[in-house]
Amino acid sequence: MKNLYKKILFTVVIIIIAIILASGSSAESAVSTIVEKRTDILNGYFCGQNTFEEASCEIKKIEKGRLLEEDIQAMKSYFQTDIEEVEEYEISKIKITNEDENLICAVVFIDWVTNGLQGQEKNEGIYSVILEKCENSYKLVQFF
Repeated sequence: MKNLYKKILFTVVIIIIAIILASGSSAESAVSTIVEKRTDILNGYFCGQNTFEEASCEIKKIEKGRLLEEDIQAMKSYFQTDIEEVEEYEISKIKITNEDENLICAVVFIDWVTNGLQGQEKNEGIYSVILEKCENSYKLVQFF
């Protein structure tokens, strides 16, 4: 009987830990996924791998509001210019600063390797990111 209680307690503790880990990683996963998609879409467009129509269609799936307008304008203005090409990037840290049922606010740390007029450069960017819930998914409304 004593062993049965230990097994039940152990199982309950494991389930609680799993729930805590899953709830924290869900917001981080949403932020990471959208930031990576945005980076890949814009970099692909600016490097000439995608057409304006393809890139704008894809960016509209993950962004809204002023950020979407600014990114569409940037794509119209800067196609195949001297914008640095992103060779590699890695999201090194995501710190969720606020989260509720309709909003995720985070600080995102990204390690960049870019190639521009000055050659290859490595740097870290720190970004304030806000995701807003739209229907059943999140869309990026701030990235600065």
